[in-house]
Amino acid sequence: MKRVLWIGALFIAFVLLIPVLGVAGQDNLDLWQKGEIKTSIVQFVEEIVDESGPYYLPPEDRIATFDMDGTILLEKPQYVVFDFAERQLLKRIEGDASLKNVQPYKAVVEKDLSYFSHDPYAENSLYAILLYATDGFTDAQYNAALAKYFAQVKDKRFGLSYDRLVYAPVVQLIDYLKAHQFTVYICSGSDPQFTRGFALEAAHITPENVIGTTVLTTWDRERKDADFVRQHEFVKPINDKEGKPVNIRNKIGRVPVFALGNSGGDFHMLEYSKAAAHSIQLIVNHDDPEREYQYKDEEMRTMCRENGWHEISMKKDFKVVFAEVDAKK
Repeated sequence: MKRVLWIGALFIAFVLLIPVLGVAGQDNLDLWQKGEIKTSIVQFVEEIVDESGPYYLPPEDRIATFDMDGTILLEKPQYVVFDFAERQLLKRIEGDASLKNVQPYKAVVEKDLSYFSHDPYAENSLYAILLYATDGFTDAQYNAALAKYFAQVKDKRFGLSYDRLVYAPVVQLIDYLKAHQFTVYICSGSDPQFTRGFALEAAHITPENVIGTTVLTTWDRERKDADFVRQHEFVKPINDKEGKPVNIRNKIGRVPVFALGNSGGDFHMLEYSKAAAHSIQLIVNHDDPEREYQYKDEEMRTMCRENGWHEISMKKDFKVVFAEVDAKK
């Protein structure tokens, strides 16, 4: 009889623990190597959710902002949104050969990077490619072109479409934060409509949680199927560098307590995050040429030290980089 009662008690305990085990499995961060970074992330999150501790935050204040290119999504050999835009420009030239002598089409055809200005608001800015590529597109046309792009274009090195080349540990981190009632946003220099084309499936970020460099649209109800139409103008500010905290403030209205980027373009977003009473800032440092690419990792390491950011070494902290690539090995 005692044996039956003991087994029954064990069964009840197991049933009661199922939800806990489920959350623990989701919270595991098992794609991350054990070490200082993983410990820092877990410790920070535990402090935020501990209702008895001094750093507790209610769920509505648990805001996390992630850069996308180079933080969630592969950005080499070039930013994916610009690869998409360049292909659209080349398609326009196929329809009108005279465009190849007109800037910025000419610079794209000739791969003349010297033409482009570093001023994001200049007419010859690299960002202007995003305007020329899809001028006059409706949302339906843009989404169709994007779906075709992801279906047909594959990265030469990894042999996968770009919507499948997301960093598996970072996606797991997004899930981990969401399991602890953080609201996670992508804050990217890329066009938000581009990002929304794959972010839900690939990174588990819903469309309303995407902030980006937004192309102005107008609502056209005169056409047969009323739709938004893309104009040759950005909604300012462009979502890069000092534009990021402005757009975060305008979109969210709360200071992110968790901010993750990968470059100097994220400096202002991480700086803004420090305005929170208790926060953490992290940088994905690309130092793994074998599994991905090596950037100027020593410069980024120095920037992390100087600003009190946590450096995530892709080489040391990621067990895997791309889930599908590693699965093939």
